[in-house]
Amino acid sequence: MQRTPPADLRHSPPAIYPGIPKAPRRAPRPSSNLTLVLGAIPQETDLVEWAVMGKRRGLLDGFPFVRGRLAGRVTIVAVTGIGKTNASLISTLFVEHFRPREVIMTGTASRINPAVRNGDVIVGEVTCNHDFGSLGGDYAMEYFGAEGPLGDSSPIVYPADGRLLSAARRALRHHVPEAASQHRPTYLPRVRLGRITSGDQFGITPARIRDIRRQIRPDLMEMESGSVAQVCWYLRTPFICIRSGSNRTQNLPDNDYQKLSPFAARQAALFTISLVGELAR
Repeated sequence: MQRTPPADLRHSPPAIYPGIPKAPRRAPRPSSNLTLVLGAIPQETDLVEWAVMGKRRGLLDGFPFVRGRLAGRVTIVAVTGIGKTNASLISTLFVEHFRPREVIMTGTASRINPAVRNGDVIVGEVTCNHDFGSLGGDYAMEYFGAEGPLGDSSPIVYPADGRLLSAARRALRHHVPEAASQHRPTYLPRVRLGRITSGDQFGITPARIRDIRRQIRPDLMEMESGSVAQVCWYLRTPFICIRSGSNRTQNLPDNDYQKLSPFAARQAALFTISLVGELAR
């Protein structure tokens, strides 16, 4: 017997709340005593993998990873692929399967803050998604909180885990970056806390850059960590992002990215190794 659908829907359309919602703190769920390190591409994880002792390679549902000990701490290293959808896929799969005590995202990012130099490392006090909202005239974004999977207002800004930030501050005291000798004059890259934002655009227009800087105030911009932060927040897994500046944020970054990203990837990986060493103390 065919049923007649009800005249009214059981649920009303979702409410939209203008603004830039910030994720509240959530207690972490029970976990295994291991660290998950993610990078978008192999260039960003190669040095971390090199530092892993007793490494064994494996596959999780066909996706490769390396497992071993970094500074004596059990560590898994995996590559997500480029972009927010790939990052969400791999982070969800690996976080659910391995239940890590923390997730560290490492890699490169474009320098949307002009004060950041090639190789400077930003430890994300917050990680944001700058491409969620309504894009208006002159590429200005109207941000809002929309209904999330729990019927909540899904955040746009995700603060890093407090325990991981404390460990990063301790690691800052003894970490020594490599000199940027490929630049003239040579300089020592700076490592500091800051803001990192993500969106699925490799190159963006000057008008869009101005609006992101006005509303989000980031130091670096990339294409993955906002999604990983969101996954980790919903799955109650502590998260922190470590990124190093490659090319400046621009409309056509290809040549600058190819030239500047290898040094940046090394600096982010080196501080990631320092941070895991601090967590292992």
